[in-house]
Order: sequence, then structure tokens, then C-alpha cells
Amino acid sequence: MFLRDSFALGHKAAAMLTMENMLQVPEHSKSTRLHLATFAVAHAFNHYGQMVEYLRMNGIVPPASRRKSD
Repeated sequence: MFLRDSFALGHKAAAMLTMENMLQVPEHSKSTRLHLATFAVAHAFNHYGQMVEYLRMNGIVPPASRRKSD
């Protein structure tokens, strides 16, 4: 529930980006809206990479790396 809601909030925030507001710095932030949006995507990929490494260290082939069955 929390993960799904966080992705929904991220999608909503990204959809609100425009050419006019993407370089604005939101209140209580030190980064532009564009930087915050791109950081969210990069951060998710970092977690994905950590999960893949954890699976491999425990002898599990991650689903995205598995061969397709004929």
C-alpha cells in the first residue's frame, strides 16, 4: 500500500512539471523540481540494483535476468 501510494504521488508530481516551473525551487527544498523528479527515478534504480545484488549473493537469478522458456 505505501509503495503503491508513493509511486502514485511521484507520478502525480512528475505530471505537474512544466517548462515554466521545472527550474523552480519548492518551499522547504534546496533543489529544483526537475532535479527532485530525476533523483526519484535514479534512487529507485539504486534500490533495484541493491535488490539484484542481494538475490545473486543468495544464489537466486533475478526475474529480469532469467532466460525465457521456449
